[in-house]
Order: sequence, then structure tokens, then C-alpha cells
Amino acid sequence: MMKLTFIGSGCWQGIPAPFGDDEISKKVEWGSKDFRFRTSLHVETENAKSIILEATPDIRLQSWKFKLKKPDAIIISHWHWDHLFGLLDLDWFVSKNPLVVYGNSVTKDWYDKRMGHIKVDFQVFKSYKSFQIDNIKITPLEVNHVDKTDGFLLEDMNTGKKMAYLSDLHGIPERTNQLIKNSDLVITDATYLASYINDDPTHLQKDQIVPFLEKLSANEIILTNIGSYQGMTHDDFEKKFSQYTIAYDGMERQSS
Repeated sequence: MMKLTFIGSGCWQGIPAPFGDDEISKKVEWGSKDFRFRTSLHVETENAKSIILEATPDIRLQSWKFKLKKPDAIIISHWHWDHLFGLLDLDWFVSKNPLVVYGNSVTKDWYDKRMGHIKVDFQVFKSYKSFQIDNIKITPLEVNHVDKTDGFLLEDMNTGKKMAYLSDLHGIPERTNQLIKNSDLVITDATYLASYINDDPTHLQKDQIVPFLEKLSANEIILTNIGSYQGMTHDDFEKKFSQYTIAYDGMERQSS
């Protein structure tokens, strides 16, 4: 068994954005599908091991809202602040509760330089070299975003179900593409699904995303990293992109 819970589905600023400077942020209500913590995923294993993908700046409220226990592992895709800097909020917590964190070598360097005083057990993984937590085999996958960014292929060793988590990207190498083929589920980046920001080459832009998604071979594609600057509500996204599933905070999936 592998139970997935989206504990965050928003882009780097979340929704509402700081100081509510757009129409979606001005109208959003707590608990609605348009209220989004920064993108993060909780994985519960066969024996109730708790894994969190990404240490977002919202991690304290995410743990409270979704009634999470202390994670057995936090796995981080890359060093950008919206994926890593939640560790700062865990400073006092980890002084009393040992915590295991997985990340690549560049993420480890950022951790050492900026928050090495937070004493976690930091395990450095290598792209395409698998490790296992309970019944879940986890394979880091190179993706094109910033220097040394990984996605993850999670395989339930009991059921054979495969899920690919590709949070931030502007494309994927062919080796990654081959490994995620025929996945039951792919979770991926919709930062600019309905908008352009011309000075950000680290994400696929509006007209590039759907062609990228159409090449993915998966039973279901879930889009995350949603931003309020796109000017669309959750319902708007569902209507315009009905061929895909639009993530929202609290959404669940389960392999069995």
C-alpha cells in the first residue's frame, strides 16, 4: 500500500500570495480548493511509515492541518527555498526529535552553508540510484530545472504500482523519460500552465506544457505548483484542462 496526500499544491508563493496582490488571492477562503500551501506530498507506506516530499516554508501549518506525525524521512528535490527552507522552522523540533532528510549533493551544500546548525541526519542520494523506505522503492530522477534537480519514481514493491513526482522542470532527460514510462501516476509542474513569465527559463511556459504532457505515458497526470498570478480558480483550471487532474490541498490517491 502507498497512500498519497497532497499537503501543498501551490507554486513558490502559495495562494494567497503575499499581501493578496491579485484577484484570486483577494477572494480565496481558508479550506477551499483555491487555498494552496507550497507544493508538497505526504506518502504513507504499508507499515504506516511517514514520508514528506519537500520541506516547504509552510511545513508547520501543513503538519497541523493534515494531522501528520513526525516523518520517518523528508525527501527534497532541490535547493530552492520553497522546497528546502521549511527546515528552518524545524530548528527546535529536530533538537528534540532526530530527523532524516534526503537530498542531492547540491542541496546538501545549500543546507550546510545556510542551515547546518539544524542538526538533521542528511543522507545524500545520487540520481538513478534507488533506496528503499519500508515497501516503497524510491529512485531519484534527473529533471531539467536548476543545477542538480531531481524528481522521484516511487514504486510500491507489494503492488507494483508506480508514481513519478516531477515537481519543478522545463523538461526531462531521455533516461528519466524511459524510467517513468507506463507509470500509474505522474505528478508534475503547472507553474505557467495558463500564463507566461518570459524571464523564467527554469519552468515550461504556457504553450510548452501541454505538448510535454502529451508525450508522457501514464494512466493519470496530476498537475501541481498552481499560482494565483494565472488569474484562474481551481474550477477554471478543471474546465479548461479537463484531460488532466488538477491537484488541491488534501487530495488523496492510494495504491492497493
